[in-house]
Amino acid sequence: MSRTTKTYYEKNQSFNFLISWLHSIRYKYLLKLFAQAQQQSPQKILRVVDIGCAHAKTFALLHERFNISYIGIELDEGFANTAHSRYGELLNFRIIHDSVENHYREFEGADFIIALETLEHIPEHLVVRIIEQIAAAKPTYFVCTVPNEVGPVVWVKNVGSLLMGYMRHKEYLWKETLCAGLYQLDKFAAHGTGHKGFDWRWLAQTIRHNRTITEIASSPFRWLPKTLSISIVFICAPTDLHSQISLAER
Repeated sequence: MSRTTKTYYEKNQSFNFLISWLHSIRYKYLLKLFAQAQQQSPQKILRVVDIGCAHAKTFALLHERFNISYIGIELDEGFANTAHSRYGELLNFRIIHDSVENHYREFEGADFIIALETLEHIPEHLVVRIIEQIAAAKPTYFVCTVPNEVGPVVWVKNVGSLLMGYMRHKEYLWKETLCAGLYQLDKFAAHGTGHKGFDWRWLAQTIRHNRTITEIASSPFRWLPKTLSISIVFICAPTDLHSQISLAER
């Protein structure tokens, strides 16, 4: 596959300017952390483990800017094959096509463990084990992002999706959109491996039981209240590093 050929998944993520911009925000937070980490240790090869890497777009963004060694773990065969066809010849890239639960050993010695828009697609009992294994491996940084599927922002996202001719609202019945916006997740089926029914507050508590959370940030803007945040960004980083980044943004 040509590196310039977009897959169906990538076309959805770049559906229009707004959708493309919203999907790009997850990388903004990550790149700032990498920049600070590389600045502190310019010669260090930053070891990265990317859970649910899809087409490994994160690798492409990091590879052109930083000194990294990257391992992507991806369950979907099509995604894994695409990532391998694009970057497999590079010595600092490795893709594992399998469930992450079979490769916890890869967490050992990682500087960054990341999961961008991934954990909501993994059964929740397994997410608990993943978080526990990440905490046991003690990476310097753990960064994950998940969609906000509870509170009034769900109304904004699903109505906006309908008006734009996008597809995200199709996962929901409209009564489910109404209930999710009112925090009434018990009114419909429990979360599985999609967006519907996912509660980021549960994930926050799971992470908090295992590792100190430096910041729970909103997206696309840090100052947004969580009720209007499109997605939620969890950052577990050294406190002094995070303080430098926060001060630089003011």
